[in-house]
Amino acid sequence: MKLWQVRKHWDALAKDDPLWAVLTSSDKQGHRWSLEEFLATGAAEVDRDLAEVRAKAGDFARGSALDFGCGAGRLTQALGAHFDRVTGVDISGQMVALARQHNARPAVSFVQNTRPDLRIFGDGSFDLVYTRITLQHIAPRYTRRYLREFARVLAPGGLLSVQIPERVPAGDPPDRLRFSPWPPTMVMRLRRYVRYHYPGWFPDTPKMQMYALARAEVVARLEDAKLEVLAVDERPHGDVVNLVYLARKAASPLGAGA
Repeated sequence: MKLWQVRKHWDALAKDDPLWAVLTSSDKQGHRWSLEEFLATGAAEVDRDLAEVRAKAGDFARGSALDFGCGAGRLTQALGAHFDRVTGVDISGQMVALARQHNARPAVSFVQNTRPDLRIFGDGSFDLVYTRITLQHIAPRYTRRYLREFARVLAPGGLLSVQIPERVPAGDPPDRLRFSPWPPTMVMRLRRYVRYHYPGWFPDTPKMQMYALARAEVVARLEDAKLEVLAVDERPHGDVVNLVYLARKAASPLGAGA
């Protein structure tokens, strides 16, 4: 999926059943999440994650944090209990609107970003960049760019805590056109024609595609971005092998910028 397709599908998911789209518990589909219960899961998760960060990295600055792929604000609001300022960013305008509607913390704000970069934020803007269950839905070519951007927006000495699957269940290929016996351009033109003239033939159903990146590649890319990888923790979830990477940006040399 291209980013505009990701945005379109998550906007549709946000209109249909937004809390379940973020946290897909089998017994909560059909608007069965209460907002209080939904946010409580975020508070518990962030408390646990930050305790693990502290255990592995020691004390860290609590000025500002970025929640990448904030969705409805489940983890962003929870981070607001630990940081002076928290920004949630998401590709879906519908999700961002919902997060703003339910936001109960003045120090927490939400912005939409549809670009394959984070140029809306300056260099060194955040003491923590945090992301969960987000990059798994974005094609690896975008994740690779975002990893560089995470390093850029981290303040000196700042920490990155990022979850990326190393393995996901086998399923339909993300790009079915690669397996067509016809030339891809012919298939694309035919599909556009049919969608335009007969829109009912192809219902536009929301999709949650899953992607993975090998551990060795992620570690190499973090190190290339001048981050020190402190830990890689495995958190299996069913058939998905999730890895949580903790990395730190080097502190500025003494006297730098003087």
